[in-house]
Amino acid sequence: MKRQIAVAACCLAMSVSPMLAGCSAGTDAKAEQPEAGVESSQSANAAAGDSKQEAAKKDYKDGTYQGEGKGMHGPINVTLTVADGVITVDELTGPSETEGVGGKEAIEDGTFKAQIEEAQSADIDGVSGATMTSGGVMKAVEAALAQAK
Repeated sequence: MKRQIAVAACCLAMSVSPMLAGCSAGTDAKAEQPEAGVESSQSANAAAGDSKQEAAKKDYKDGTYQGEGKGMHGPINVTLTVADGVITVDELTGPSETEGVGGKEAIEDGTFKAQIEEAQSADIDGVSGATMTSGGVMKAVEAALAQAK
């Protein structure tokens, strides 16, 4: 009986030891590595954003342009101004979009406007839960910028 208890204790110790090793100080250093990777990817994204803005400055003619996209329940219209290659959203409307889902609110509170101006293109993240509205906004911006080329 003592031998069975000793064998069980030994098996238990061997099965628990790898789990305890995961809690050692050595794994903390490994846990920090992804954060360093995130910082470098953020730097890369910032550089990519700078190159996008530089590309915008070279590609678009100054002026005011309008575009339309199809939202969930109707048209989404955008008016953009390009000045010295910088895109500014003058007006973004989608009056038929569903209230309370996110798209209508993102139009009204300036979320889409901020995304467009940050991206300096139609390549925006959009709004979760408002896929059709987000797509309509992107299409409207693409249509407006197509005129600016």
